[in-house]
Amino acid sequence: LPEPGPMIPPVPAVMLGVKGDEEIADDLTVVWTFVVNGNPPQVGITVAGSSAIDGKLHAALPLIQRHGEFTLNVPTAEIVVPFDKIDMCASKRMDKFAYAGLTRAPSKTIEAPGVAECPIILECRITQSHPIPPKRILFVAGVLRTTVHEGVCDRQGRLIAGAARIFGMTAGCGEFHTLGEKVGHIGQ
Repeated sequence: LPEPGPMIPPVPAVMLGVKGDEEIADDLTVVWTFVVNGNPPQVGITVAGSSAIDGKLHAALPLIQRHGEFTLNVPTAEIVVPFDKIDMCASKRMDKFAYAGLTRAPSKTIEAPGVAECPIILECRITQSHPIPPKRILFVAGVLRTTVHEGVCDRQGRLIAGAARIFGMTAGCGEFHTLGEKVGHIGQ
């Protein structure tokens, strides 16, 4: 390739919900995320100091820093258009739930809202943050609560992979793809 890039597909597609302020009640955005630890459950996100679209300050960043908590909302293919609308307006301050036609879901352990249409919602509290030059901030957070739609997990809490049309972003081409066929399992 002419230039190196983070071509590690698929990148999880998640919407981040964060408690708002006096100007806007709540905010939604799309962030890069990853699993940090399984026990205790921890996730990581990175948030740009400025939007890749217009170079302005990422609207969610000061809210994440102020409140120290957020939700991660795993969307399905049925809401890929609202997901993309949210992704394209990262620096705008407005009611993004109304803009994208999504429903606020109240959290039980934090004040940040979830997205009711998403079959998996993680309520998270930040434990660490680290600047990542030139303009990103890495946040590590404990998962305090996980909510799933009925039928997404079995009785033991294991994800049923085909129960929801979860999708990922394909780094390297900018496309969205749902999970494909099962090709094996851990420890085979």
